[in-house]
Amino acid sequence: MKKIIAIIVAFVVVIGGVIGIGIAKKSADKSSTTIKIGGVFDTSGAAAAYGQAEQKGADFAVKRINAAGGVKVNGNTYKMQMVNKDSKSDNTESASVTTNLISNNKVNAIVGPVTTSAVQAAVPAATKGKTPMMSPTAGADNITVQKDGKVQPYVFRAQFKNSYLGTKMAQFTTDTVKAKDVVVFQDNSSDYGTGITNAFKKAYKGNIVETDSYQAGDKDFQAMLTKIKNKKFDAIVINGYYTEAGAILKQARDMGINVPVIGPDGLGDPKLAEIAGNQNTSNVYYAAHFSTQAPATDAATPFVTEYKKAYNQEPSQFTALAYDAVYMIKQAIEDEKSTDKMKITEGLAKIKNFNGVTGKMTMDDFHNPKKSIVMVGVTNGKDTTATVVK
Repeated sequence: MKKIIAIIVAFVVVIGGVIGIGIAKKSADKSSTTIKIGGVFDTSGAAAAYGQAEQKGADFAVKRINAAGGVKVNGNTYKMQMVNKDSKSDNTESASVTTNLISNNKVNAIVGPVTTSAVQAAVPAATKGKTPMMSPTAGADNITVQKDGKVQPYVFRAQFKNSYLGTKMAQFTTDTVKAKDVVVFQDNSSDYGTGITNAFKKAYKGNIVETDSYQAGDKDFQAMLTKIKNKKFDAIVINGYYTEAGAILKQARDMGINVPVIGPDGLGDPKLAEIAGNQNTSNVYYAAHFSTQAPATDAATPFVTEYKKAYNQEPSQFTALAYDAVYMIKQAIEDEKSTDKMKITEGLAKIKNFNGVTGKMTMDDFHNPKKSIVMVGVTNGKDTTATVVK
């Protein structure tokens, strides 16, 4: 009798185990139909204007991908899901939320962080977690390069690197603005401002009359402007972000300095004119990755149309870059026929002739996209012209 009972108990245990395995497998199968993309965006703090725009772009890309049938891999259909976290324009927070997305949310890939310093803070977490990280807007040359000169295996970007940006700004200043003498102001609190300035100086064919530096958070630029007011120059180059650039622009115009102002993508936000005043924001040019006035590919126009329907506003270059970042991850998954993180990483490194809304892109050996640049002209606070610089 005891043997019979033991056999029955063993049978129940085996059956229960099989059922448990079946339930677990069913649960795993269900979860495996979702590709999770972690979003590390500064939706608060000093870089919030960029982070909010990029989060919208990433969310919109996922919405469009899912509406079009999702991601196809080996006959299976996957839905994408954004898991967004606010890195609060703080580098420590950027590293923390990246770790959290990888360890707790089990994301397949990450879009972000937004700024160079935030990416640098997050690299160790992405490397340890062997998770591909695609920053829409970090520009410093060294974010994709290790100290030994080798490529950072898990770090990619959707925008061009700062040295390329500075070089093309110099070309535009010479060929289009026709400026023979310039003053350069740089934000020296990060690699962004100094890196672009270094590249600009190497490529610019004219005379640099003066180079002066400021810190992020500075508000009074009277002394800096007074020093150059009576010197001979044809343009001012401001290598920094819209917050300080807007204040410099307002104070310069108030002092009667009305020469053209040229800057990188950090000036490309409506808040520049909010700070400087629309009346002061004319004869201003900023480098851009995208312009509604100069569609880079045939993918750009429908993107703009659908985005305006969804949000009742035109997408910014930051929105477009994050949108492209998500679509490149989708491309990598489909090319490699796998949702495995290592395979996605390999696929991103092989991106070639990707038809993005910010341009046709091919990843170079150091995970930087090769593509054209657009210089956008601003009049009375509004984008009015767009010049492609190849």
